[in-house]
Amino acid sequence: MQQNQTSTSLPETLAQVWHHAGQLGVSGPILPDGCRDLIVTEVDGNRPAWQVSELFDEPHQTDRITVNRMIGFRLKPGAQVNEPALLAALKGLGSWDEATIYQLLADHTRLNTRVSEALGCIAEEQVSIAASAGALGVTLKTLQRTLARHTNRSPVYWRQLARIRKAARRVDTVENWADFALVNGFSDQAHMSREFQRWFGVSPMQFAANTSFKQQAQSVAFG
Repeated sequence: MQQNQTSTSLPETLAQVWHHAGQLGVSGPILPDGCRDLIVTEVDGNRPAWQVSELFDEPHQTDRITVNRMIGFRLKPGAQVNEPALLAALKGLGSWDEATIYQLLADHTRLNTRVSEALGCIAEEQVSIAASAGALGVTLKTLQRTLARHTNRSPVYWRQLARIRKAARRVDTVENWADFALVNGFSDQAHMSREFQRWFGVSPMQFAANTSFKQQAQSVAFG
């Protein structure tokens, strides 16, 4: 998928806009990335179809179809979406352009400062969740409640996702898998292998040999 970086003048919730045309579902599953996307799909003879993706906890296989155009408006991790109102507004459009979508995203999505700060701390710090809570000036229970309420995921989910995606981005640097596991925050190589299998459905070595997976690991996402 072709990816375009966004500018600071766009909605605060928008991380990236990506484009795709041609076949879908032929290069393997979509990997968990901690982001939701507003996606429009255009296929011959059909009206544009709009959807807001969910947060995935495991690899997600898309249907094999050919599209004229697909555009994704990637939201920043933790962005709050008024999905019913957003989709209703999109359904009512006779025609659209990206500027229209930016305005609708500004109207129907938002960032919660506490959530953004919490996710940023969890993604950056190689410390315990309790230590992250302390760095944020809140109790562990408050951090857990905040993320559960606003993201429907626990701090542990976000910490583990950040760790595995950081490791995934670095697989081309591996000289020794056991050392690589320790450097990237896993207790040992077996622990890392279990986490790669859980999140990506493959072993670390299989991941390193998969071009599509490595491209996804480099995309704008959480961690």
